[in-house]
This record gives sequence, C-alpha cells and structure tokens, in this order.
Amino acid sequence: MGVAFGAQGGTELTRTTITEVVMVVVSGCVVAAALLWGRRSTSHGVTTLLLFTMLAFLTAISVLWSIAPELTYVEAGRTFSYLALFCAAVAAGRMAPRAAPALLLALLIGTVVPVAYALASRIWPGALAENEVSNRLGQPFDYWNALGCVAAMAVPIALWLGSRRTGSSTARMLAYPAMGACVLAILLTQSRGAAAAALVGAIVWLALVPLRLRGLPVLLFPAAVASGVAIWALSKDPFSKSLQPLSAKQDVAGEFGALVVLMLLLLLLVGAAVEATAARRVPSARMRRRIGVVTIGAACLVPLAAFTSVAFSDRGIGDRFDELTSETQVAPKEGGDRVFAASSSRGKYWREAFRVFGDRTFEGVGAGAFAVGRLRQRIDASVTRHAHGWIPQTAADLGILGLLLTTALGLAWLLAAVSGANLLPRRLMRGAGGGDDQKPLPRRDWDDARIAVVAVTIVPVVFAVQSLVDWTWFIPEPAAMALVAGGFVAGRDPHWAREEPPTEPVRWRPGRNRIVAGVVTLLTAGLLAWAIWLPEASDRATNDALALGEQHRFDRALQRTEDAQDLNPLTPDPLLVRAAIDTMAGRDDDARESLERAVIKFPGDPQTWYRLAAFQLGTLDAPEQALETLEGLLYIDPKSRPGQALFLSARARLREKTGQAQPDVIE
Repeated sequence: MGVAFGAQGGTELTRTTITEVVMVVVSGCVVAAALLWGRRSTSHGVTTLLLFTMLAFLTAISVLWSIAPELTYVEAGRTFSYLALFCAAVAAGRMAPRAAPALLLALLIGTVVPVAYALASRIWPGALAENEVSNRLGQPFDYWNALGCVAAMAVPIALWLGSRRTGSSTARMLAYPAMGACVLAILLTQSRGAAAAALVGAIVWLALVPLRLRGLPVLLFPAAVASGVAIWALSKDPFSKSLQPLSAKQDVAGEFGALVVLMLLLLLLVGAAVEATAARRVPSARMRRRIGVVTIGAACLVPLAAFTSVAFSDRGIGDRFDELTSETQVAPKEGGDRVFAASSSRGKYWREAFRVFGDRTFEGVGAGAFAVGRLRQRIDASVTRHAHGWIPQTAADLGILGLLLTTALGLAWLLAAVSGANLLPRRLMRGAGGGDDQKPLPRRDWDDARIAVVAVTIVPVVFAVQSLVDWTWFIPEPAAMALVAGGFVAGRDPHWAREEPPTEPVRWRPGRNRIVAGVVTLLTAGLLAWAIWLPEASDRATNDALALGEQHRFDRALQRTEDAQDLNPLTPDPLLVRAAIDTMAGRDDDARESLERAVIKFPGDPQTWYRLAAFQLGTLDAPEQALETLEGLLYIDPKSRPGQALFLSARARLREKTGQAQPDVIE
C-alpha cells in the first residue's frame, strides 16, 4: 500500500528511487533476520533465486553495451530492488510456512486500498483527481492498466476469503463488496489485459480448489452488480470520454458515489444472506460434485464461446489477430465497447521491439534502452518508454540471453510454486523441492492451509498474464505484490508446514557463521541502496547547478556539474547543463567542448546531438556544422520533429549566409 502511494506509476525518478531504497533496506533486514534466527534451509526456492540473481546481473552488465547507459543504470537498480524483495519473500516462506492466510489478508488490503482510492477519486474529483484528464480510472498510479492489474490480483484472494471454511463470518461477508469494488475498477479502467488476467485467475481457482459451490456466489453476485454500475458510469461522458472538464465530473460524482455505496451495501447483504443459507443447509457431496463439474465446464466455455463468436463473425480470427498486431492500428474508440475491441497500438510497439531485437539479437540494446532503440524503427513520431509486453521488451533490451534466462526463471518458479503448494503428482513430490527423500510425503488434503497457499500462487500468475500485454513490471506496486506472493510460495517447504512448531526457545545469540552472514547481508543491502540512490543524487546536483547558474554563480554551478558527473558518470545531463552554464557565462568554447564530449561519450542519445546542433546554429551561427551534426541525430531518430525543424532552420540560415538556393529536403 505504501508502495502504491509512494512510487505511484513508477515514472518519476525521485518517488521511484525512494521506494526502491526502502524496499532494499527492509528486505535486507528480513533476510538478515532469517539468516540469524531462521531454520536451516533446504533447497526450496534456491534455483529460482539463483536465476533471478543472474537476470539482475545481466541487467546490470548490459550497461557495458547499452545504447542508453543512463536508462540501463536506472533499470538495473529497479531489478535489484525487486530481487531484494523476492529474497525477503523467500526468507519469509522459510521462516513462516504457515503464514499464507496472513499474507493473503495483507495482499488484499494492498489491493483494496488503491481500488477504493481510485473509486473515491471519481466521487470527490476536485480533491483527489483535479488534474486527471483521462476518462479511465487510474489513480493513484496515474495509469489505468496498473490499477486494473492490482484489481485483477485481488480476484483470487477475494475468492479465498469468501469461500474458506474457517475464519470469521464477517470476513467472508466482506469478500463480496471487496470483489465488487475490484470488478467495478477493472471495468472502469477499460483494461482488456486486466480483465483477461482476472478471468484467468478465477478459472484457475475454480479448476484447482474444490470449493466451487462456496466460491461461485463470491464471483457471480459481485460481478453482476458491479457490471450494472459500470454500465451506468460508461454511459456518462466523464467515464467514456477523455479531456472532460472538472465540472462535468462533479456533475455525476454524487450519483456515482451513491451507486457505489449502494453496491457495497447490497453486496454486504448478499454476503450475509449466503452465509446464513450456507449455515442452515449443506449440499450433499454428490450435489457439490455436479455443481463443480458444471462450473468448470462453464468456465472453460467462456473463452471457447469468445473464440467461436470471433471465428464466425464478419471479421474472423485472422482479421482480429491482424487488428491486434498491426503496426498501423490505433487504440480503439473510447467508451464501453472498447473492452470488446481487438485493435490496439501495442502491435506497433511489439513490431518495433522485434525489429530492435533483429538488429542486436544476442545481447539486445541494453536493459531499459528500448525507448531509444525504437527511435530508428518507429514509423511515426509517437513516444513511448516501453514495449507494452514482457516478451518484446525483454527481446529488445536483453536479446536471446534475456529471453532464455527469463524463460528458465519462469519455469523454475512454476516448479517451485506447484511443489510449495503441493500440486505435483505424488510420485513427483518426493525430492521435487530438494528436500530429504526419506521424509514422508505431505498429505494431499484440501485443508485451509493448502487452499491459502494455492490462492497465493495464483496471484503472481494473474500478474504474469497481464504483464504479457503491458509494462506493469516497471510499476512498483503490482510488481511488489507479485514478487512477495511468488517468493513466499517458492521458498515455502511443505514439509515444514506440516510439522509442529518447535517447542525449544529461539536462540537469540546465533552462532558466529550466522552473525557473519547477517552482517554481510546488511552491508550488501546498504551498498545496493546507495548505488540505487546515485542517479537521484546526480539529478539533484544537476538541478542545483542550474539554479546556481541562474543566480550567476557560475563557478559554484560548474563544480556541482562535476559532482553530478562523479555521482553518475552514465548520464549526459551534467555535461549538457555544464554547457548551458558556460553559455550563460559567455564561455562559448568551453560550452562547445562540453557538448562535443557529450556526443562522443553518449553517441546513442539523440538529445546530445540535438543540443550540439542547436548550439552550433543558435550560438555559433555555424549552420554548416549544425547540418553535419543533425545527420547523426536524424540517423538515430529519423522521425524526430524537433530535429527536422532544426534541420530546416539550419538550411534556411545556410541559404542566407551563402546566398545560394538549397533544397528543403531532409536527407
């Protein structure tokens, strides 16, 4: 929850850096505690953890060949913070293998609070979303698909809470309004990826967990009521058309708030009625089996019906697939029909990513560098930082190496998860998680503990499905939830969960080896947090230099640019700011030298070429030099509108100086 409101959409460096530093420090303390006082570990989760570590190191060393080392450095910090969080979750799974119910409640709170805030932002738009321009629900992330992903991850958790046999009846009743709020949020985000991920989570739950009769009301009643509220909302312009004025949002805010409150109260009453009915009458085992078979069949028919309707429609499967992957398709029209549309701008980004991958197949262009690598491949002047899909993004950034490593990581986690959730066939259970082959096999009863672990396992699966068609990996809140759930299941030893808690007291004075391991872990976490903070520290120093330059304290400003470059030598910003300060001070030669250094040191960054060309034209009045520099810029980014405008200005200035006609053709 703190991650959601701290990092928000993960696009602002300061917020994201602070969040990542806190994640690393807290995770380091958890891992150190596990090393000091935890049980001797088995190999559960070790393979997954090792592969995740290899992926993080590949992300870091890709700075050596990255075309945008500044972006790669930031991405390496993000990946290592995720690795630290995953390590802490693995440690928690080892220390508390029975803590799945508590973890699910924490995850549910972490999903419901952002969803509630998002709904509240449309009830009180003037206070919570005054500057929001989109019609789609997106607070507190400023991105609708991130909110949809968080709401989708709540679906299997709400199913667990509302259908479990034990626990408070009040908690089971509260699962109904929680599910309704999340379904409503998914519909109002109009996120097709989130809707598909939520559907997958529900189907997996119904297919695996034999509580279908108890789970169906938790799913169907909230979905029906929330759909009614969503239909009303999407009929109003503030929910179906972007760029609506605040007054228009306030006009429907009261009605929307009343409907949301009515929906929550109605679902709470439905939950109470279902709870009372279930307490009075328990269906026979035969009836439960029949209902289970019908439920699974109906769940499987949903995607089959969608496939069939598409196949026999005027536009068949091929046309819909072309709409999804076409490079020339644009996003579908606004409104409720958007959920059923196949067209998307993602096909353009995917094709650009795979063209980048084709140019540098083995190693990629560097982690996070797709934003720069795509510039030469794009067919228009559209701007995006991400490929909107895990596979194309990884292919472009890390090449074959990244694809192989992430595939191995996914398979290793899946094996560890099904082992930790006791889902493997019994003949494969012995030794599947690296435990002692002589231990008795765990029982396969669907008790409350096992059902809770299965629910935890489904959460990262939902996140993975949504990440296939979006860039939610880069947004800390949904990624953190998936990593915590995935790490807990991967590190959990089902044998330990079956054993009775140890009766002997905890040894608060651990052995020397444990103390050394704990201290090393804390030092590593501290060094990692410091390394993640460096880009932010460099950015602050650069901003200080600009402020000092505006105050005409040029010598002190230049010193701050040197400090910024020392803190982060992988960014061109200190050199560019230094050139601006030298220009203000009238030191044109020094400014030109700084800009040339920036181009030589960061040849893949289009802004270095642009700044040098603009300086050559505007300050030195050397259009012939500017045109030569612009050749480099337009090679990197042929669709650059600022570059094209500067090129035309340079040609016009050259004509004025030479008095010769020059064709206005961008070469």
